[in-house]
Amino acid sequence: MKFVANKPPVVQNSQRTYKRSLNLHFAIIAVSIAAVIIKFITTAQEGTTSVENGLKVLLMLVIGALFSVFIEVAYSYFEGTLEKFKVYGAYIEPISIGLLIALLLPTITPIYVLLLAVFVGVYAGKLVYGGYGFYIFNPALVGVLFAKLSFADALKPSADSPLVKLNDVMTNGGTMQLDDIWQLLIGNYEAIAIGSTSVILLAIVFIYLLVTKVIDIRISGTFLLTVVLISGIVGIITGWGIPFIILNLVLGLTLFAATFLVSEPVSSPTSRETKMIYAVIVGVVMMMVRILGTNIEGLFFSILLGNMLTPYLNRTVKRSTKETFIKTSIALFVFVIFAGVVIGFILQNHLIDLGGVS
Repeated sequence: MKFVANKPPVVQNSQRTYKRSLNLHFAIIAVSIAAVIIKFITTAQEGTTSVENGLKVLLMLVIGALFSVFIEVAYSYFEGTLEKFKVYGAYIEPISIGLLIALLLPTITPIYVLLLAVFVGVYAGKLVYGGYGFYIFNPALVGVLFAKLSFADALKPSADSPLVKLNDVMTNGGTMQLDDIWQLLIGNYEAIAIGSTSVILLAIVFIYLLVTKVIDIRISGTFLLTVVLISGIVGIITGWGIPFIILNLVLGLTLFAATFLVSEPVSSPTSRETKMIYAVIVGVVMMMVRILGTNIEGLFFSILLGNMLTPYLNRTVKRSTKETFIKTSIALFVFVIFAGVVIGFILQNHLIDLGGVS
């Protein structure tokens, strides 16, 4: 089987692409609705109420989607391509990008920050490259990373967030505990992003998108396996064990990324080997930053780095065979194990210096 590195736009069969985009679109809407409901019914932070949080999330999602559409329509007006918006299909991607950006931000996000994030993501991350099929980086992540770097204090997560507590244990030492796994699964806690809390729903959506072939198991599955392997190795080395694996899967944006971000078709590789290499790079970098770095998540940097390497990976692998697939799989497995051991011993030495391995 031969693979040809085509120039952009990276668009497959139009009918198949539309069906996949529509399935993804409805999946994002489902998670958005769930995010609003969860905020309405779960315990609110001190100083706010559940109703206030629910309304704020609803407002963020509506504004994110509408402003994204406005930017696309305005751009099309000046480009003379406004005719395409006579059908709903033209609204699918801008609505999805706007919702994703809102879902990737915390409840405390000021509305002006959300508007700037959407503008940077849609215009600077997508339209300036020529639109769908041409951009290099995931537009939603471009906008969110801009917001997080530019307004770090305004978006600083609460100290009560479980991911912040996990990072504190890795940074300052302490005991790794699973307080109430059910509360983590249903999303009854303060998360770093409004769309990342409902793990049960995300798991259902993940399976649905796999079955409908919207996301690629070779990317999303390899990414999750990388996270599990590194978490398991670090857990063994530090003595934190299984709880460390579970926390790294259910907290933060791990499952959200596997469902909506890493398999984005335009900014991810094309052949099966390059897809796996890309997924491993994203997973290893994310875990390295999350465990050893000062950033509590690390996902945005890791995926954008993977996007940056995608053109090179597509040019490098011209032919895929059973032999190359097996060799690549073995090499990646060894690399992930090695990375996990290195990360684990670096963390262990740090904790020993603090006197905090327990």
